Amino acid sequence: MKVRDKAIKVYVEVRVKECPTYTCYWPRQNPGVFVQGRGYSNPTKDYLCGNREIRGCPTVCERREPPNA
Repeated sequence: MKVRDKAIKVYVEVRVKECPTYTCYWPRQNPGVFVQGRGYSNPTKDYLCGNREIRGCPTVCERREPPNA
């Protein structure tokens, strides 16, 4: 599912709608497919959650603390 990130103003591919409020959320541009010895190929302009792509989503997600005003 894709949600709109308010900070970078783009849609990011995430697991659930609440992902931007979790500490594990890391939006980044999709680097494409990694091939050993050749690096990344077929990059796209789409955004995704980097932690979800690299490590997978954690079983228990912790909410971010709101910034002090």
